Amino acid sequence: MSEPLSHLDRVLEFVYDESGGGTSASVPIAPYAAILGLDIQGAYTIAWACTDAGLALSTSSLSDPRLRMTPAGLERVLDRKRRRSDPAQRSAACRTELLRWFYRQQLDGVHLPVTGEFADTIDAFYEGTKFTDMEIQLAAEYLTHKSLIAGVAVAEMRGPVRAEITHKGIDCVTESSGDVSVFLRDQRGSGPQHTYHGPYIQGDAPNAQMAWNSSNFSQKQDSSPTTPGFEPLAEALADLIRSLPMLGLSDTDRQDVIDAADEVAAEVVRDQPNQGRLRRSVAAIRHYLAPIAAGAVVGVSDQARVEAAELVDKIASAVSG
Repeated sequence: MSEPLSHLDRVLEFVYDESGGGTSASVPIAPYAAILGLDIQGAYTIAWACTDAGLALSTSSLSDPRLRMTPAGLERVLDRKRRRSDPAQRSAACRTELLRWFYRQQLDGVHLPVTGEFADTIDAFYEGTKFTDMEIQLAAEYLTHKSLIAGVAVAEMRGPVRAEITHKGIDCVTESSGDVSVFLRDQRGSGPQHTYHGPYIQGDAPNAQMAWNSSNFSQKQDSSPTTPGFEPLAEALADLIRSLPMLGLSDTDRQDVIDAADEVAAEVVRDQPNQGRLRRSVAAIRHYLAPIAAGAVVGVSDQARVEAAELVDKIASAVSG
């Protein structure tokens, strides 16, 4: 039987389509869940998870799990559809998943695996749709050009027909969770260069200070004292930013998390942080982390799930504290 939460987005999109993109229709989900290999309990699990996340409202009876879309659910489905149709995001995701697959093949002792066999795996999907043969070939060609894989080419295919991961490719997987664009960007500097805003914590509570800018964390920075009582939240943000490259977020989602973190960072150094802004920004961050932590995002590594779960707990603890 399939893991229910791994199908959450597919069920949510089914409800969206069946309701015509509205929020008034109550859609039965058991028949579609059965197609996905889920029993009635799995369908209820998805219904409860969607309700807890504010993505849909459960209108279920004792034997008929149903969902009605919420505005937040509509936004999530539309964002997913936009990502699915974005060739740049699809290309980046295909490169990442293909490189990770080559790494797993090496760990399994497979010598020069056939590139095309990647298409038959559960990792060859992006936002619920399968990568095309051409997308896979172009990804393999790009990875070869960047010396992340090496193999045997034939005239009929773009990229190698058989290949294996290189030492540089292994570094990409182990250091950047296979995110090729992040890894290559880091390689252009003397060390990991974080091109997003990030926090730098200096000192111990209650005298901790936070600096926040768009360059390397190791730079000398002018820092502002964190408001007493908000040091745990500042430290949780620092952990979040350091973990971003491995969480498997799209570039768009990653930037949304960074923007929300920016807003939190701006508040925790104020004399009187705005609690409303903090709640909204933290909620936005958890909106992206919770599905990863719950295993509801296809293609995300176990390490990323564990990391996301720890971040969710740490942020929640910091806010409640």
